[in-house]
Amino acid sequence: MPIMTRMRDSMPVILFGLLIAFLITIVFEWGMDYLGMRGGGQSDVIGKVNGHKITYKEFSELVKTLSDNAKTQTGQEPDESMQPQLREQAWESIINQRLVDEEVQRLGITVSDQELTDWVYGENPPEDLKRNFIDSTGQFNRELYEQVLRNPNQYITDPRGSDPNYGVKRLQEFEKQLRLRRIQEKLQSVVGASVRVTDGEARQRFIDQYEHYEASYALFDPAVLVKDGDVSVTDADLHAYYDENVDQFKYEGSRKLKYAVFLETPSASDSSDRRKEIEDVAAKARSGADFLQLVSTYSDKADSGAFFHRGELSPRLDSAVFAAAPGAIIGPIDAEDGLHVAKILAERKSDKEYVHAAHILIPVTAPDSAQAIAQAKSIAAMAREGKNFADLAREYSRDRSNASSGGDLGWFGKGRMVPAFEKACLGATPGQIVGPVRTQFGLHIIKVYGRDSREVKVANITTKITVGSQTKNDIADRAKDFSYNARQSEFSQEAQQTGIELRETQVQEKGGVVPGIGVNEAIVRWAFGAKVGAVSEPFTITNGSAVLSVAEVKEAGVKKFDEVKESLQGPVLRKKKLEKAKQLAADARALLAPGEGLEMLTQKNPSIHVQTTGPFTASGVIAGIGRDPGFVGAASGLTIGQISPPVEGLRGAYLIQLTVKSGFDSTAFAGQKELLRSRMLQEKKSRFVSDWLQRLKEKADIEDKRDIFFR
Repeated sequence: MPIMTRMRDSMPVILFGLLIAFLITIVFEWGMDYLGMRGGGQSDVIGKVNGHKITYKEFSELVKTLSDNAKTQTGQEPDESMQPQLREQAWESIINQRLVDEEVQRLGITVSDQELTDWVYGENPPEDLKRNFIDSTGQFNRELYEQVLRNPNQYITDPRGSDPNYGVKRLQEFEKQLRLRRIQEKLQSVVGASVRVTDGEARQRFIDQYEHYEASYALFDPAVLVKDGDVSVTDADLHAYYDENVDQFKYEGSRKLKYAVFLETPSASDSSDRRKEIEDVAAKARSGADFLQLVSTYSDKADSGAFFHRGELSPRLDSAVFAAAPGAIIGPIDAEDGLHVAKILAERKSDKEYVHAAHILIPVTAPDSAQAIAQAKSIAAMAREGKNFADLAREYSRDRSNASSGGDLGWFGKGRMVPAFEKACLGATPGQIVGPVRTQFGLHIIKVYGRDSREVKVANITTKITVGSQTKNDIADRAKDFSYNARQSEFSQEAQQTGIELRETQVQEKGGVVPGIGVNEAIVRWAFGAKVGAVSEPFTITNGSAVLSVAEVKEAGVKKFDEVKESLQGPVLRKKKLEKAKQLAADARALLAPGEGLEMLTQKNPSIHVQTTGPFTASGVIAGIGRDPGFVGAASGLTIGQISPPVEGLRGAYLIQLTVKSGFDSTAFAGQKELLRSRMLQEKKSRFVSDWLQRLKEKADIEDKRDIFFR
């Protein structure tokens, strides 16, 4: 008993000790795991480049910067569907910068303080600094520029007024940017040091752009001149073509995916909540609140009131607005583009008239024109007898764009329809059946529902029914539950049991495109790292989530001859027919005596048609031929009057006679040589640096853990 008594007396102390132990467990176990300090916990490392870490903080800050830049450019916050693209852009930027930094360090590239000072105070300061000191006459105010550099706090002040050293800090930030820019310039100079543009290259670019040619030509089209039966294609021909073009039959690895989509659509509760909100706004408007102030506070769109004629507003809103008197407040109206509460501010007469009409279209074809006319007259008679016009349109009209809606064309004015149809509508009274009216589309039976020449000034509060946070959470939970259950059972079986429709798609490893979903690098990375039957966690897609399963794995390879044999028949047949066409061209050329021009071929063989090109350049498009390197290469290599041997072009075999060659303008070339060389050097360096960076990526050890953080 004494032991039990002591335990009972000590119980508060024991409980307190247990509480302390529990708190210690939370701090050291849960806390450390949360921070990623334990072996099995998730760290803040989102990836590595050659062993150097990329932190989640660094990555997310860059994503936010890109998001802010996008918002500045478009004026709108990037939506959820834009996030994968922004994250991919941020990832590529960090990878590139890491690799560039490594090369800068390896090459020992530095920028001294004196270099920056000489640049900033030199004859040609950085343009983005300099442009802030250009006066109204376009002159650079160097005196003020140097004053600001010497005493930035006097001229650059914190807009919030809280940091007296704001100016110095801003210049220090700019100094970092200038240093980085100069380092990158030095790196590009080192990397592209071997890039050169020779005089010959500049000369050829000038010739391609400015030297003009004209030619006569005869086309020997194999599709026209050689019948399929004139050539035979053997298995040996097919094998030879396959061996010569084996690269054409290589294919990338692919993954066949099944997937379920969980779209974020407004729930009944969302609709009810938003409708209640707009009803409250309507009540405030009717109780005398300033309507334009309500628009400013509650509307998704700014609207101070504008005049509208019939047909400019969505149909439901149009009907309500034009049925109301000035001063009336109408709504809420559930229209195609959202919920509306509108106030009629004014009404005026327009000099234009608009009609609301519907029609039934009966096409007319030459052999059946009498039958079509009889049918159209019969339908018109039924409409005049009182048969429901919309029902007749749904049954008989062949205008598939509006037959299902009873042939309704909405409101329209002059200039919107073909003349005969427009004249019939504008000349009718409401309720009148007109026709049949003949147009180029066929026979029309028309019913005019209304005419109106008014314009109404309307201020409009517009709000869309959007997906609420609770609905988003519910949909996300459905996706997670489906993903979990599908891993426990089987993907298709789980979809069938839960009534979820599955879709299929095929993805390639490069490009990041998921047909049916859009660009989503994360899904592609997952698919190529998973096995057949694997089920994903939910991935974020436009307006919802997707859960995927790998249905089939196809590794990269080369299609076997037997797989592509049938598809080779066409190109091999064309190749053999082209050979025949080239022989026909050679035979035709042999008809010409020395000194005879190409135009003589038509006299010797009237089936051969000789044409002229008009002026063209090597880099341009040839009238009647298009861009054809074979034709251009052959023509530019001829002397004036010379006739080519058979030339293989994109459309067939050609005989070409050069008739005009402008010649090389050495004076013009001398004037443009340095500009051409500068442009070509920049193009070459850009390609060289891009290829260099791509080679660095291919050699680098890049570890990508983004999928742990983002779905």
